[in-house]
Amino acid sequence: MTDSAATAPTTGSPSRTVADLQRALAQRLASNPLLNSESGWRSLTARLARQGGPFPPAPADGDGDGDGDGAQPADRIGELVAACGDQADDAEALADALDHVTRDPGLALPLRTVADWLTARTLLSDAELDELRGLLDQVPAHQAAAAAQACLPFLAADLPAHCTGTWPTTLHLLRRNMLPTGLPPLLAYLEHLAAARPAQASALHAWAGSKAEDWGLTEELQACRTAAADFVLPERSPARVMFVLLPDGLQKDTYTLRMWHREGARAKPALRDEDTQAVSHTELRPTVAQRLRQWVQETSEAVLDDMCVEFWLPLPLINEPVWDWCADATQPAHPARTVLIRSLDRLQIPTIQSAWRARWDSLMHASEEAESPDRGTAVSAPHDAEPDRESAASRKSQDPVILKSPPSDKEGRLQFLDALRNGAPAILWHRLDCSAAFQSAALRLIGAGPLQELPDRISALRADHRRSTSADDAVTDITLLWDDPTHTLPTLHSLVAPSEARVL
Repeated sequence: MTDSAATAPTTGSPSRTVADLQRALAQRLASNPLLNSESGWRSLTARLARQGGPFPPAPADGDGDGDGDGAQPADRIGELVAACGDQADDAEALADALDHVTRDPGLALPLRTVADWLTARTLLSDAELDELRGLLDQVPAHQAAAAAQACLPFLAADLPAHCTGTWPTTLHLLRRNMLPTGLPPLLAYLEHLAAARPAQASALHAWAGSKAEDWGLTEELQACRTAAADFVLPERSPARVMFVLLPDGLQKDTYTLRMWHREGARAKPALRDEDTQAVSHTELRPTVAQRLRQWVQETSEAVLDDMCVEFWLPLPLINEPVWDWCADATQPAHPARTVLIRSLDRLQIPTIQSAWRARWDSLMHASEEAESPDRGTAVSAPHDAEPDRESAASRKSQDPVILKSPPSDKEGRLQFLDALRNGAPAILWHRLDCSAAFQSAALRLIGAGPLQELPDRISALRADHRRSTSADDAVTDITLLWDDPTHTLPTLHSLVAPSEARVL
């Protein structure tokens, strides 16, 4: 679980930083019900004793019955955490014991950072650490993660979970083994950052060069600098969470829920399949909120700053208020930046795939100047002509499609299916009322900027509405189907485990 204590503060001496992390961790552990119990406390101290760590024994109780009444949980936990203030091995041992006893791998993340701090202070002076931290203060966490992964050997272990920010990532690299070239990963990391951030290149080169000279690694550093000169940071993609709801073939109003997620801040994002479960229609909202809330709790702060939630829905669910489902899980601390609806039915019509891609390309390359504010018939329902036989200009004029009634109504459902068959990649409607007021508001939204940014404009509209009661009620429940054919579903081959999912 991510916690602010897992990331070192941005100011203060190294010794003060360690103390701050320990204090925050002690407070967090003191509120843990398991560690507050005598059985949990005994399990923790017994585990530490088996590991041979130099930790203080459990405080003696006042009546000799071993129930620990002589000390408050916060006091003894604080004493235990404080004992890890000098040795990195002690901090790691306590972190391992906490993982084992609590079964919560996120609880001890601050201790992992403390261990990295303590190791760093054996290799660099406090002044050198302060100077390095100042150089990296403006480097975003996702750039640090990409540079760190790029400098590590192929097949090397990924960055651990506590590397949620630039400084924890930097400290961790001081603990990694030497590279095959004989260069410490920290120096290679700085060279990659210098190549990707020209404005800071001179200062980063100077700091790395000074340490390479101290350590007798000038030639190795120069070879790394040459090799890293072409390094370019990968384009950042948002964290992507995908909920797929498949109609159950046997039970009415029951759906099979699958969830995949990808943390976009990683240099090599991986899409993983979560457990599959059957959910009744009435339980969809709380189940999705619970799954999303759990993912938010287990994910780094940097990732949550830029996230997208996609719902792949069949026609019976296409008009559900999925934005509200996400708000249940993510507001107010981490509002989902973008919530999109995708169509499962479209994937079942192979003959429209070329038209879908052609219209998506037109939508993505439509210039801002080509979009007029009122658009006239540009957003009417698609006509019967085959889109892949039309000119690019004609296709541009059709997207996005604005429905005349919600797809839960017969007329709106027919129009929605007609739009799918004609390959429309973007469809707009109001969940309750697609009357003239909504039509006008939708036209203004479409004409307010590049079509590529339409999901962002709608997300901003929803966010403003949640903060203010004066927002336009006509677009409160605006819904956007935004089908990007380049972002497809993971596919499962028959008779394989979910872990074997792959992305086309």
